[in-house]
Amino acid sequence: MKKVLSLFAALLFAAAGLMAQQPQPLPIDTNVRMGVLENGLTYYIRYNNQPKERCEFHIAQAVGAILEEDHQNGLAHFLEHMAFNGTKNFPDKLLINYFESVGVGFGSSINAYTSLDETVYRLSNVPTRPEILDSALLVLHDWSCAIALQEAEIDNERGVIREEWRQGNTAQRRMWREGNKVKYPGSQYAKRDVIGDTAVINNFTYQALRDYYELWYGPDLQCVVVVGDIDVDKMEKKIIDLFSPIPARSNRGERPRYSLPTNAAPIVAIYTDKEAQFTQLAIEFLHPTMPFELRATDQGYLMSVINSLIRQMISYRIDEITMDPNANFIQAMGGYGNQLGETDAFEFITIPKDGKEKASMSDMFTQVEKIKRYGFTASEFERAKTDYLANVERAYNERSTRKSQSYAQECYRHYLDGEPIPGIEFEYEYAKAVLPQLPVAIINQLVQQYITDNNIIISYIGKENSDIVSVPTKEEALEIFNAVKASEIEAPVEETFDRPLVETAPTAGSIVKEKYNKALGTTEWTLSNGIKVVIKPTEYKKDQITMSMQSEGGLSKVSLEDLPSASMATSIIAYNGIGEFSYLELQKALTGKNFSVQPSIDDYREAISASTTVKDFESMMQCVYLYLTSPRQDDQAYQSLISMLETQLAARDKNPKSAFQDSIAQTIASHHARELIVNLDFLKKVDQQRAIAIYKERFANPADFLVTFIGNINPNDEATRQLICTWLGGLKTDKSREKYTDHGVRYPKGKVNNYFTKEMETKTASNRIVYSGKMKATLANRLNMAIIGDILGTRYLESIREKEGGSYGVGCAGYVMEDPTEQAVLLMQFDTDPEKQQKLISIIHKEVMEIIENGPRADDLQKAKESRLTSLAEDMETNSWWGTILNRYYNNGINYAKDYKKALEGVNAKSIQKTLKALVKQGNVVEVVMLPQE
Repeated sequence: MKKVLSLFAALLFAAAGLMAQQPQPLPIDTNVRMGVLENGLTYYIRYNNQPKERCEFHIAQAVGAILEEDHQNGLAHFLEHMAFNGTKNFPDKLLINYFESVGVGFGSSINAYTSLDETVYRLSNVPTRPEILDSALLVLHDWSCAIALQEAEIDNERGVIREEWRQGNTAQRRMWREGNKVKYPGSQYAKRDVIGDTAVINNFTYQALRDYYELWYGPDLQCVVVVGDIDVDKMEKKIIDLFSPIPARSNRGERPRYSLPTNAAPIVAIYTDKEAQFTQLAIEFLHPTMPFELRATDQGYLMSVINSLIRQMISYRIDEITMDPNANFIQAMGGYGNQLGETDAFEFITIPKDGKEKASMSDMFTQVEKIKRYGFTASEFERAKTDYLANVERAYNERSTRKSQSYAQECYRHYLDGEPIPGIEFEYEYAKAVLPQLPVAIINQLVQQYITDNNIIISYIGKENSDIVSVPTKEEALEIFNAVKASEIEAPVEETFDRPLVETAPTAGSIVKEKYNKALGTTEWTLSNGIKVVIKPTEYKKDQITMSMQSEGGLSKVSLEDLPSASMATSIIAYNGIGEFSYLELQKALTGKNFSVQPSIDDYREAISASTTVKDFESMMQCVYLYLTSPRQDDQAYQSLISMLETQLAARDKNPKSAFQDSIAQTIASHHARELIVNLDFLKKVDQQRAIAIYKERFANPADFLVTFIGNINPNDEATRQLICTWLGGLKTDKSREKYTDHGVRYPKGKVNNYFTKEMETKTASNRIVYSGKMKATLANRLNMAIIGDILGTRYLESIREKEGGSYGVGCAGYVMEDPTEQAVLLMQFDTDPEKQQKLISIIHKEVMEIIENGPRADDLQKAKESRLTSLAEDMETNSWWGTILNRYYNNGINYAKDYKKALEGVNAKSIQKTLKALVKQGNVVEVVMLPQE
C-alpha cells in the first residue's frame, strides 16, 4: 500500500483545485450526531423518518473470532447467541418476549452477526413510544457490559450451536476453511472460522466464555448507533447518562490487529471436496491495507471511488468473455478491496467449465496480465464513470426516502472500517466535479501497482478429479502462470457504441376511457387497443416508478413435450437480447441508465416486472416494447447459456440438498408428469427456437394483461400520457382473452411419507412436513393461516431450538393458494442430528395438535398480530406492496388496503383454532425426510 499511496499526489493533481496535497479529513454528514464518551464508547445518532415512528438500535463491537485463544475457538459467536439468552435487565428470554410483544420479531428485527473481526447486534423497526425506546437503549447497554452468561443457558445453547455448525458445514464452507490454512499459513486467519470447533463448543468451561467477554467487550471497542424518527438531543442525553457509567477496560492493552503473511514466491493452494457444486479459481495480490486514519480523508475517498470504477471495468470485460460459447469459464469477478484484517488484495476469481480448469486458469492469468500491461481503454473508463455517476445521482434523488437501517449500517461501518460518511449531497457534488477530471492513465498506473511480482496466492477450490474434471497440480499451476507472463497478449481495443433503442416509434394509440378510483387513489385507463392501465402515484421513493404486466396462462398453456423449452424461455431471451441488440450491445446502449425489465413465465401466469428512475422512464418503456415485440434469436448467446447451465448442473446430484429439494417437489406434486426436475437430462430437451416461439405466444396479446404503474408518476402529465400511449397504446392486440389450464397438479391425499437416505459428508437429517387441504382464499383465511405459521415458528423456537437444542431453526409458513384450486398449506422444515430426528418430528406434530386442542397461547397470538401490524405500517409506504395490492384488487376484487387491518383484528384464538382444525382434519400430511446413508 505504500507504493499505492505514492500515487496519491498524481491522482490529486488530476483533480487539481478540488483537494489539497496533504490528506484532508472529509466532513461527517451534518445530519449525524457523533460523540465519544470518556470511557471510549463512540455513538452516532441521526433523525430519519423512513419508516415513520420507527427506530434502529445497533451496537457494533470491534472484536470477533480472530481474538479467540485456541480453547475459545468458536466462543465469540457463542457469546453473540448468549446475548439473547439473558442480560442484567432482561433475564432469561425477556428480551425476545418483550420486543416481540410490541411487534419487533426475533430473527427479522432482533438479530446479530459475528465475523472474524467484528460483532454487530441490532434491534430494528422499534416503535418510537418513549418506554419502548428506553427499553431498546437499555438492551444496548446490557449487550455492552451486562450479558448474564448463566450456566444453564450456556449448556442449552451448545446444542443450538452444534446444529448451526451442522447446517453450515457445506462443501463450500469446508473448502474455504481448509483452503485458508494453505493460503495464509501461520496466520490467525488460517486458524479461525467463526463457527469454531465442535469439540470446544461441547466442552468449554463457563469461565472460558466469561474470560472472552470480560476481556474484549468494552466501551473503547464499541459504538452505539441510533437512527430513526426520534428527538436527537433527547436521545444523546440518554446515551450519555446510560453509557457513561460503564467503566473503561483496564485489563488489556490495545486490541491486536492481524495481517496476512507475505511471500516472495507464489503460494498455490488446492483443495477439493466430493460434494462441491462448482470450482473456484483465484489469484490474489496481497497489500497492506490503507492506514485507518487515511480512509475518511479526501485521499481515502478518492481511492474508494477509483476502486469501484476498476471493478466495474473488469465486469465489462468479463461480460464480453462469458457471452462467448467457447469461453473456458462461466463466471468471473475482479477488483481491489479488503481481503482479511489488515490486508487488502487485488483479486481475480473465475468459475471454470468442467474439463476447462487449466485453460480457465490460463485465461484468468491472461486477463490479469492484460490489465497490468495495458490497463483499461478510454471508452471503458468513460462508460464506468457514466454508470457510477448515474448510481450516485439516483441515491441523491432518493435521499429523503432512504431507510433508517441503511443509515445505521453506514454509521457503524464508519466506526469499524473508517468508511467516510460525508453525506449523499457531498458525494453527488464530488462525483460531478472529480470524475470528469480523472484521466484513465492514472487508473492504469494504479492497477500496475496492484498487480505485483510478490505476495501472490493462486488457489483451486472445488470439484475433485474425475472423467470430466481435471484438477491442476501445484506445479502445473505455476507453469501456466509463468507461461502467461512470458506470452504475447493483445492490447484491448477502443470501441464506442451509440445507437437508439428503437429506430422508429410505433403509431401512438389513445386513451378512450378514463376514471378515478377513490378507494385506492388510482387512475384507470383503457387504451384504444384494449390495454387496461392503472396508475397509482406515490411519494415513497422520489426517483422510482415500478411497472407490472400480468396475464393468466403461463406454462399451463404449454404441452408436456414443450415444457422444458417453455420453462427456459425468458432466460433464453435475456441472454439473446432484444430488437437489434445482442445482450452485450444492450448493456452498452444502456450505459448510465437506471432501470430494469424482467419478463417471467410461471405455472399459471406470464408477466413483465420493471422499475426505473423518473429520468429513464422512456427508456424503460422502449425496452418493454422490445421485449413484447422483438425477442431475438442468437445462436451464440444461446450456446453460451447452455454451456453455463451444463457446468452448474453437472455436479448437482452430488449435493444432498438437491436430492432433498427434488424429493419435496415431486412428492407434494403427487409425482405429476408436469413437475420437472431441472438437471442435465432436462437441459437436453430444451430447444431454442421452440422456446422463442412459446415466448412470443405468451406475450402475443398485451390487451390480455393488467398493467400497473406505481411511484413518482403523474397520470395528468401530458408527456407521461404520450409515452404510455406510444409504447403500450402502439402495440398490436386482439380481443381474445385466456385463462390458465388446470392439469390436475395437486398435493397428495392422505398421509404420505417419503423417507430416503443419501450419502453425505455431514450427517444430517433434513425434514419437510406439509399439511394441506381445501380452503377458500378469503382474506380472513389467508391471515389466519399466516398467523398459524408465525405462532408455530415461535413455539418451535422454544421447544425444538431452545429446549431440545435440536435445530438451528424451524422454518414455518402458512398460506392459502388460489391456483390451480383454492387450498391451504402449512409447512415446516428443519435440519437436525439424525439421532434426534424422530423425537423432533413428533414435537412438530404435537405442537400442531396442541393448538387444535387448546388454542394458541395468548402471548404467541398477540406477538404475531403485533408483528403483522408493524409490518403493515411500513409496507403500506412501499411501491412493491402497492403493486401486490393493486393486482389482487383488479384481479380478485379484494381491497387489502381497506380491509387488511380489520381482518387482522378479527383474527383471534377461536379463529386460529377453527382454521387449523379445518385443515388438519382433512388428513393430508406429507413428510419428506432425508437421512444419511450408513
